[in-house]
Amino acid sequence: MKWMQIKEEHLQLILDWRTSGVVTRYMYTDIPYSMGNQWKWLDGIRKDKNGYYWVISYREELIGFISITAIDWKNKRGFWNFYIGNMKYAMLAGFLGPYMYNYAFIELGLEKLMGEVMDSNEGVLKLHLKQGAQVVGKMEHHILKNGQWHDVYLFEMTKERWEEVGQKYKKYVAEVIL
Repeated sequence: MKWMQIKEEHLQLILDWRTSGVVTRYMYTDIPYSMGNQWKWLDGIRKDKNGYYWVISYREELIGFISITAIDWKNKRGFWNFYIGNMKYAMLAGFLGPYMYNYAFIELGLEKLMGEVMDSNEGVLKLHLKQGAQVVGKMEHHILKNGQWHDVYLFEMTKERWEEVGQKYKKYVAEVIL
């Protein structure tokens, strides 16, 4: 699995993924289908000193998006996010946690990664728990999406906990191309 820095040639594909119903139903926001906004977004992430953003490649095919955002370098923590846009590879979502934890804790030296999952995304929440993350909070009626309120679960993984529960995932090391 490769993670590649986002470039201009990825913008159309990311926009198509991000505005597809299969992806956007689990996102907080619905974005307009606009290449102009994509160019602004790319400019913003290129300037972001507290985030990393990649497209995911598997077997030479682009399959999704993954990021670490809101990194607090002093306290060595950040949030991670992902989605699979190519549904042919949806099952690979289950492997992204170990790849991310290994990268964040070993390569970046972070001490904690956090994430948020809407209540409607039960599969992803179960996945995080299965890999050892802990739910540390529930924000009730946090997101209004399509006229319906959703709770959001906050989960976290510490480096120390990953060293205990992540032993079986040591081989999951992404090739990160910056």
